[in-house]
Amino acid sequence: MPTRALMQPPATPHPAVAPHAFSSRNFLKLIEDTGKVGFWSSDLRSERLTASPGLYRILGIDPATEMTFGFGLDMIHPDDQAAHRDQIAVLRSGQAISREFRIVRPDRTQRWILHHAEAILGPDGVPCQGMGVVFDVTAQHDAMRALLQRHDRLTALIAATASVFWVNKANGEPSEMPQWMALTGQSHAEMQGLGWLDAVHPEDRPRTLAAWTTAIEHTAPYNTDYRVLCADGIYRWFNARGAPVLNRDGSVREWVGVCLNVPGRTRYGAPPPETPAAVPSAAPAADALVTPAQIRAARGMAGLSKEDLAKLAEVSISTVNRLEDSGSAVRPRPDTVLAVRRALEKAGIVFTFEPGVKPGIREA
Repeated sequence: MPTRALMQPPATPHPAVAPHAFSSRNFLKLIEDTGKVGFWSSDLRSERLTASPGLYRILGIDPATEMTFGFGLDMIHPDDQAAHRDQIAVLRSGQAISREFRIVRPDRTQRWILHHAEAILGPDGVPCQGMGVVFDVTAQHDAMRALLQRHDRLTALIAATASVFWVNKANGEPSEMPQWMALTGQSHAEMQGLGWLDAVHPEDRPRTLAAWTTAIEHTAPYNTDYRVLCADGIYRWFNARGAPVLNRDGSVREWVGVCLNVPGRTRYGAPPPETPAAVPSAAPAADALVTPAQIRAARGMAGLSKEDLAKLAEVSISTVNRLEDSGSAVRPRPDTVLAVRRALEKAGIVFTFEPGVKPGIREA
């Protein structure tokens, strides 16, 4: 006697579940909504064309509006009409087009669009069909215009304040220095390497080279003054300052800077005394120059790094390095030494200059 299981009808196999088929219209809508894109197609032998919803949105017109080539060409900005009204004629000749221009929508707003289109040849070799894609690139144009405005402002500011704008390579060697060449009369070959130093006054070269070398070694801002032998044969004072432009990984891409004219001033007079003992005894202690040992000790007592001290005194790190190096051949300016001293005094340090005793420091 057959069992109940055997009496049951055989199970019907489940049909394979077919994936939901998305239509090309679904994909088209996704693309248009994501990328501000519109499409069109047309029989090139007629005036009418079929436009996608995305194209209607870009053009800012009602989707119920009948689209024709003439209607689209009339929307081109008046200033761009002469250069771009020939697009349909070019397509009908069988050539592809790629144009970027402005349109004026019915609400009088302007948009930048990028139009790519191709012609399809019929069996007789004559262009019969056309299809195109339109991108709204207004945002890119706005960003570029803003960037150009910032560039123009920077250029105007540099022209108004600086005699020279310079760009150096990552290793510090000259790259783009046409204004320096015009100022000094040096050729591009003459200023390569350290050749630009030949235009700096001989007395200022060691200090200038030390400041520039320190800036490169420490990837730090550069700021120093020196005299430049100009093309007319006259030495003039300039304040040179610059900074590294960094890549995302922290490496130096290039250096940029300016040389600012310092008219009517001699920024460096006679060098200061070699040691504090040479300072006249009548000089008040408040104005006495501090020694490298005092600066090193004071910075340590105040718990300041070289970067901290440079920031407080508004000098460069290379200046702090020179001030703390008793063997440095480059002597700092008295006003620079005084600025560093004042910064350390504000940090709670008192400098002592007692007769017969080495200069010292103590906490305030």
